[in-house]
Amino acid sequence: MSKLNLAIAGVLLITVSLSCKWLPTTTTKTNKGPAIDFTSPGKGLDVKVQLDKKQTATGNVSQGGGSVSLTAADGSKFTLDVPANAVEADTTITMTAVKSLDGAPLANNTPTAVQLEPSGVFFKEMATLTIVPAKEIPTKEQIIFGYEGDGQDYHLAVIDPKSKEIKIKLMHFSGAGVGSGSASWAANLQLEADSANARLAQKLGELLQPARFEEGSFEANKVGEQALSLLNQFEDQVVLKEIAAAELDCKHARKALEDLLYLGSLCRLLSAPLPNDFAEKVRRLREIAERCTASTGGASYQIVGGLDDWQTNTKVCDIMKPFTLTGGGITMQLSGGLSGTYTYGGGPFNAQGSGTYTISLPEGVGKPGTMTGGGAGQVTGDKVYTGTGTEKYTLTPIAPCK
Repeated sequence: MSKLNLAIAGVLLITVSLSCKWLPTTTTKTNKGPAIDFTSPGKGLDVKVQLDKKQTATGNVSQGGGSVSLTAADGSKFTLDVPANAVEADTTITMTAVKSLDGAPLANNTPTAVQLEPSGVFFKEMATLTIVPAKEIPTKEQIIFGYEGDGQDYHLAVIDPKSKEIKIKLMHFSGAGVGSGSASWAANLQLEADSANARLAQKLGELLQPARFEEGSFEANKVGEQALSLLNQFEDQVVLKEIAAAELDCKHARKALEDLLYLGSLCRLLSAPLPNDFAEKVRRLREIAERCTASTGGASYQIVGGLDDWQTNTKVCDIMKPFTLTGGGITMQLSGGLSGTYTYGGGPFNAQGSGTYTISLPEGVGKPGTMTGGGAGQVTGDKVYTGTGTEKYTLTPIAPCK
């Protein structure tokens, strides 16, 4: 068999092996519901956002979770709850009130909304933004929305369908809020978001938000096969292709992982079964993404450790490029990469030396790595002392930095 045929067969095998079935009682996917093309960009809708920088709140979220709250000048309350294990490292979140939103299909341009930063931050588990408007908006007039960046891709938001409160489910930032205008529903339903993720949120918003209009509690089966069909189509058109691409080229792994986790979170939200081998797919993509990051650059770590009196606790934004460690007045210059050379100098005794180091990164995203180094050096006191030793360090992954 030629190399070309082998490559084609490999792609087909990957695609088939990664396919999944959603309905637990059948071996075929549902085809009921609208057919959505998630691969071709839509027209999208960009809005003009004006923020009120005087109304802002900042909070820190760790691996154990956390929350950030803001009470706007008009009395509207916003609370962002981030569950445990949603972030890989401590993340500072800023919530800023939206003063106006021009261009959105709402009854007026002053909705109850906030912008969340850092823009684009991705959560491994869904965060929840709860909004309590100061002035009550009748449920049937509520239009719950989101947008990307500083106003791109306005769309209906994914909500918690079981809650009568306004609870927006988020896996990445930027803006979200609620506006009013029953007459504007038709215009909101005609939106065609540009990105696949925003378009999926838009279509699910069309299904979930009207369910809150009905009396009584939400029942999962009311979303029906239309929601399952949307999830199936997103998986087939976007996620499976991204996974196959990641297996062939690791640079696609991070996006594939984010979309797979997004799909899994939506399944849990709607009480739908997870894709077959979901956990294994997540594990494999994390492994590919981590190793790709380390081999292509952009690997950010907090490096802690040393030897005897030499101790460092330094943030390094990219271990694949030359980087510096400091501590006790001593500066160590490392060549960068998973192995290389270093030199050091300084401190109260004019220490000087050089050596080599090796970095070991384990499988899986978010797990700490290790670094060992060894060489010869000298310090100068009342006389010159020379010696050798082995340094040991722990590398804890942190949010990407520059």
